[in-house]
Amino acid sequence: MQGSARDFLKPKLVDSVELSTNEYRVVLEPFERGFGHTLGNSLRRTLLSSMFGSAITEVLIDGVMHEFSTIEGVQEDVLDILLNLKEASVGLNASETATVIIEKEGPCQLTVADIEANGTDVSVFNPEKVIATINEGGKIRM
Repeated sequence: MQGSARDFLKPKLVDSVELSTNEYRVVLEPFERGFGHTLGNSLRRTLLSSMFGSAITEVLIDGVMHEFSTIEGVQEDVLDILLNLKEASVGLNASETATVIIEKEGPCQLTVADIEANGTDVSVFNPEKVIATINEGGKIRM
């Protein structure tokens, strides 16, 4: 740092480029040591808290007591199924919350496309994402 508050380096906008519809690159410099991290973290937190989006927040699987269980006739354990559901890309068009049911009997693969929205306006953006592999005689309802 410099000697006093008056001697602080004052950043200036050096470059601003629109990379795509949702992406910009902004270059500001110079910064005092550590101030770039402070500004970057504050900007990141502000942007993340302002973003709208939807995600699966709760899962109830019939016959499962906890996430370390296994399901008869299903290749993945419950923890793997939950991690796969976390990667599901979904959107809500009209409401703030929705209840979604997935029900399937094997042998087959359970994918995000198998989501049934109960009278809600849910969009699925990655329908090919595999959630679980159900073997012969296996079934799952969540």
